[in-house]
Amino acid sequence: MSAQPKCFGHIERVFPMGPGGLREVAAECWPCPERVECLRQAVASPDGGDALVNEMAKREQDHTGGVAGFVKRWSRLKSHKRRKDN
Repeated sequence: MSAQPKCFGHIERVFPMGPGGLREVAAECWPCPERVECLRQAVASPDGGDALVNEMAKREQDHTGGVAGFVKRWSRLKSHKRRKDN
């Protein structure tokens, strides 16, 4: 196994926000043999997990309104925080 590149597991570098408001794999990452494990590490990191959960909640908020939507988003964020704290 080769040494990991400096960018390994950094969510903003390997899985940045694309022009459409969704995250995309960086173009320079596609030929990298460490790509899959790197993306897994980035998403599993505290910064990556928080970023993805918050972005998902924001997208839901844009599409789901009312009290039911609020409770669903609150529950998802609370569950994420609980898992993160344990």
